[in-house]
Formats: sequence, structure tokens, C-alpha cells
Amino acid sequence: MYFSNFVNILILFGLVTAWSAVANGAFPDDPKPCKYGDEQCIGKVIGLIAREKYGGDDSLNLSAMDPIPVKKLHIKQGSDSPVNIDLLFTNNVGIGLKTATLLKTKGFGKDLATKHEVIFKTDKLALVGDYKISGKVLVLPIHGSGKSNVTLVEPKITISWMGTPNVKDGGATHMKLDKFTVDLEPKNVIFNFENLFNDKFLSDNMNKFLTDSWKEIYPEIHTALTKGLAPIARNVIQGVFDKHPYEKLFLE
Repeated sequence: MYFSNFVNILILFGLVTAWSAVANGAFPDDPKPCKYGDEQCIGKVIGLIAREKYGGDDSLNLSAMDPIPVKKLHIKQGSDSPVNIDLLFTNNVGIGLKTATLLKTKGFGKDLATKHEVIFKTDKLALVGDYKISGKVLVLPIHGSGKSNVTLVEPKITISWMGTPNVKDGGATHMKLDKFTVDLEPKNVIFNFENLFNDKFLSDNMNKFLTDSWKEIYPEIHTALTKGLAPIARNVIQGVFDKHPYEKLFLE
């Protein structure tokens, strides 16, 4: 089972890397560098980088996309929520982004100081690692700690930010990512928390209940989840933009 983040965190890493790699000749048989805002070209290089560079690339200052480390993610819902939990993920990894495909892009024109957006889908995204949870889910008590695996099935992933010019020493203009957001819209969510209640039978039944009730549970944790993943994604993407001047990623 697999989870997001991803998501990041995120095939956008591939998008940025592909532009950089093509511009610097990293792939001799690749298409030519993309023109500003050329969605069709961008889609082609995303496919290329998803196959070739999901493990990261030091020369591009690109961290691994799949798996991607998620050292800590905290989801805490108050008593006003039907999902009143304190859930801490530690030492996790996000898995599944190498199957991502582009749906749509926005921005990436010559003026970087605009809204930029990438929308893509993947077969599944998994968050796998250690967890600790306590509280109530739809009035049922829950507590436990151990290994977890939470899967988003066929999620649509939307990453957006506002670009801000950042002129570095030497006069080159780089893009700084402001108002960065990640959104995840799955078709299903599968929960697997080992060792709930220190009892396998109770744990198996609670996991089935959580999975069967995902449509009620996921909207309650969605905001906390995506806000927790956004900084991870932003740091990876910002690293690439910090190394490469914006104009070097495109043709005129």
C-alpha cells in the first residue's frame, strides 16, 4: 500500500529538473529546451524525468522524489472535529511519485512574478513509517503506536505558488516560491495502522472501519495533511530554482 508527497510531495520536481537537464545537455537525445509556457513541451520532459531522475540528481540540486523522506508530520484535530485525533508520523517516506503523469500546467512564462501551477495524477501515493495516535474517530476511541502505511489511491495532485524575483550575486534572477500550496484529491484512502490497542484483532477491525469511512475522515484531516507536506515539497523545488537562473530553464 502506498501514500503523498508527497508528496514533496512531487512530479513538479521532475518538471523543473527536466528543463534544467535539457538546457544543460544532460540528456543528449532529449527534446529541445521548452519555450516559456509551452505546456506540450513541458509534458514531454516531465515524462522523461519521471523515468530517469526520480531518484534525484546532485548536479541539479534535486533531492529524491521517490522515495522522499518525511521526517515528521503532525496532524492534530480539536474536539470540534468528528476526527478528534493527535496523530504523529515520524521517520516516514513517501512512495509512488514515479508513476505520475501531467494533467495541466499554468504559468512558467517569461514573467516569473505570476501564479504557477502544476496538476498531475499518479496511481497511488503512500506514507510509510512510524506513527503514534490517540483520540477519537467518529466517536470511536483510537490509540496505538508502531508502523503505519496510509495510501491515497489515484490522487490528483495540485501544486501552486506565486513566483518572486530573487536577484543573486552576479545579477542572475532566480525564482523564489511564495504562497506555496499542495492539494491532494484521492479516489480512495486505505489506512493501515499496526498495533492499535495492542491487539491485532481490534487493530484489523479499526483499520477496516477507517478505510470504509475514508470519505468522512479524509476531509477532516485534509488541511493539516497538505499543510504539513507543503514545506517538504517547497524545499525540494526551491533547491533547484536556487541553483538555476530562471531564464536558463527556457528558450525565448
